Amino acid sequence: MATDPIPDDVQKQLEQFEQLRQQTQMLSQQQSQVELAIREADRTLEELDGVSKDTPLYRASGAIMMRVDDLAKLKADLKEEQETLELRTKTLKTQIDKLEAQLKEMQTKLTPVLQRLQGPGGPGAGS
Repeated sequence: MATDPIPDDVQKQLEQFEQLRQQTQMLSQQQSQVELAIREADRTLEELDGVSKDTPLYRASGAIMMRVDDLAKLKADLKEEQETLELRTKTLKTQIDKLEAQLKEMQTKLTPVLQRLQGPGGPGAGS
């Protein structure tokens, strides 16, 4: 006995569910990268606290290293970047939470529909 094909509306919902899942995964990866950048900025600021004003400092700018003459400005720039990154991670968390709520709602709606489509005993049951 062949199983019935999945109705178009259910197929579209499954595709939408998969897209949301992939989007959630992508945002989670971005959030991990931003959190890593925040930790790097933290470590850099800690290192700079132990540096004397006459120590030569360099900062990456694209593919080159540039000498930094103003330690206070460097620290201020790093703190500003860190604040921007923290705001970004909060925004990402909000987006992820919304997507996860949508996924949960869709899963709650799709599970009984898919179980009905599979019928008793699941796929391949019977003769």
